[in-house]
Amino acid sequence: MNLLRNRTFLLLMIGESIAGAGLWIFIIGNLQFMQHIVPSDTVKGLILMAGLMAGVLLSPKAGALIDRSDKKKILFTSSLLRCASPLLMIPAIDHQSIFIMICALVIQQASNAFYLPAVQSSLPAILGPSELLRGNSIYLNVTTISRIGGTALGGVLVASLALDQLYWFTFAANIFLAVATLWMTIPKQTETKARPKQAMRFSEVFSLIKREPAVIIGLCNTFIITLLLGGFNLLVLKYSEIQHSPEVMGWIYTVEGTSILIAGLISKQLIGNRNLVQFSSMLLFVFALSQFFLSFAESRLIVLVGFALFGVTVAFFFPSVTTIFQKRLPDDTHGRFFAFKGMLERVLIQVSVIMTGACLDLIGLNGFMWVMCGATFFMGVFSLVYGKRHPVDVRQHQLSNHEISG
Repeated sequence: MNLLRNRTFLLLMIGESIAGAGLWIFIIGNLQFMQHIVPSDTVKGLILMAGLMAGVLLSPKAGALIDRSDKKKILFTSSLLRCASPLLMIPAIDHQSIFIMICALVIQQASNAFYLPAVQSSLPAILGPSELLRGNSIYLNVTTISRIGGTALGGVLVASLALDQLYWFTFAANIFLAVATLWMTIPKQTETKARPKQAMRFSEVFSLIKREPAVIIGLCNTFIITLLLGGFNLLVLKYSEIQHSPEVMGWIYTVEGTSILIAGLISKQLIGNRNLVQFSSMLLFVFALSQFFLSFAESRLIVLVGFALFGVTVAFFFPSVTTIFQKRLPDDTHGRFFAFKGMLERVLIQVSVIMTGACLDLIGLNGFMWVMCGATFFMGVFSLVYGKRHPVDVRQHQLSNHEISG
């Protein structure tokens, strides 16, 4: 496989797996820290939102900077910046200071506002057009592995080590990522033809999106799924309460994560050279089916089947839509687009958490899953109808970053 001989891609994935695990250890450490000094769940949520809002505010500047700068420098600088977050938590623990913790969260999210869009916009530069879909699938698998491994390791460390020692693990992981970045080679991408040299404006991404039906469909489909993912942890907790079984949480995370990993290994072969726009829209009906299964909250077996189906669909869906964005948009706009997408997702996740909590209180878990099932099914119908009215064709073996209009 060509990807295994691509040093930059391998370093990026290895660094991401280690730093991603470190991030989840950092998150678990923060939750443990707040548990001791912040009694209110509402206040805990507001503290976590402070960091996310920093990422939202920085995203426009980050996107423009990524597009006009050396992506390797962006990755290295943001990785170094990320190292400051766990270091700040040491004095936060010593002084029991929420203010210092908020500063650490702001720095963490600020670095993510640069790092994550830089990674996604770098993949088309370091991979061939026919390798993008597999590369995106591997990236999804790596983030899944780091999430599973990081939460498991974080749970062990928080129970066996002092809290300040736990943050040193996160610091070491971030240092490894920064050092790995130095060995990467990321070619500079070409600017859009016939485009005069001028300052890059973040607002340009809006006009590009309007002209690209494939991107509009991909964004709409992504956001309906994000509405469910944002409240994922609340849902898992609710299932454990309904079934009076704390261990069901572990089963759900294991089944969902494992199904993503297994399906991700075969996603490229099964997708083949299908139209990714139509394929990702059809997957919404599979998402709706998984949500239908999840409405049977009292049955552990049906719920686990629902999460397994959900995980398999995630493994096909997100690499497909990411490949659409990377192939469909000009290379010199990827940074701004993925920063814009990340900004919207951060906002949507906050809305999702509030919406999920309110719906669980008002209509219950079964009712909420029926609502989400209907909304996802409707979005699938909308995407297919919109796609037929604006014919688009984006495939993994397509050589250009522009679609072939039918």
